[in-house]
Parts: sequence; structure tokens; C-alpha cells
Amino acid sequence: MQEEKINYGSELCMQFSNEELYKYLITKFDTNRDVIIKTLSEDDQEVEITSNIPIQFICFDGDKQDLFISFNGNQTSIFVKDEELMFIDESTKGSYTTSDTFGNVVYEGTFRNITHEEMLTLFAEIITCFIGAIEVEIIEKEVPSDKQYKKYDYYKSHSYEINLKNNNLDRKKKVFENITINY
Repeated sequence: MQEEKINYGSELCMQFSNEELYKYLITKFDTNRDVIIKTLSEDDQEVEITSNIPIQFICFDGDKQDLFISFNGNQTSIFVKDEELMFIDESTKGSYTTSDTFGNVVYEGTFRNITHEEMLTLFAEIITCFIGAIEVEIIEKEVPSDKQYKKYDYYKSHSYEINLKNNNLDRKKKVFENITINY
């Protein structure tokens, strides 16, 4: 049963419980032999999923940490090969500056109108594209001001094409709002 739409009000919309992280994110990789899950606390200590200690990071390649996700309440980031994809709560996006976002991929979709299950499923779909990545190339294009993404006072919206070098013989392409991933 899918949870009802939530009115997050002033609370952080990306504050996930360990149970939600397990149920809606980690289990999506149960059958993938290329994924080694490691969950870490804020101080980089390994945490059991059933622990009361909040999970801050999930690594999908064990100790290598070339592919991991970080949770910060108003922002979730996916890191792949030292590149950062930022998913920012739109209620705080106006306070981000160009220096906060410079060199990073910034997702322009919205989060306040979707459930935690939908958010974590989106993150799982994106992470799946990066499994086995050897190299990452990001092509950033400024979005014309008449396009669909809201213009914020402190930084400009961009579209991104992410090209991955990996060992996949069957190349795929997925689009997530303003981010296109070729893998």
C-alpha cells in the first residue's frame, strides 16, 4: 500500500528513517550482485539498518565509496566518481548560491508533493544507472530563461547530460527532469 501524499509544512521533506531507507532504497538492490551495501552514520561509522542511529550515507560499492548517497534533510546528494548530483528541497533552493552548486549537477524536479517512497524510488533508479561506472562525463547547458525550470535568485538552472563509460554492451538512456543519463 502506497503512503498518502504528505504536506511537509516547514519540516524537512528528505528526513528519512532507517526503515524507509531499507524498505524503499536498499531492497531495490537485493538481487544485484554488483552492489555491496554499506550504511554509515554521520561520523562515518558503520551502522546496522535496524539501529536507532540515523543513517547518513549508503555506499553501493562497499569500501570503495565511488558510488554513495548522502542524506541531509533538505538535500540528498548522490556521488559517483567524485561527481555530485544534488537533490534540493525546493523550499530551501532559493538560499543556494552559484558557489554551492558550481560544478555539481542540480536536479530541478520537486519533492514537496511526493512521498518518501517516491523520492527513494527515484534515487534508486538514478543510482542503478551508475552501477559499474568507470568514468563519468558531465555536459552542462544553461537553460534559457523562458524554459520550464524556476529561476532562483542566486543560481541559474541547467540541463545536464551525463555520459558513463562502463562495461555495459547494451547502452541505455534515462531522463530525470533536467538530467539525461547515458549508460
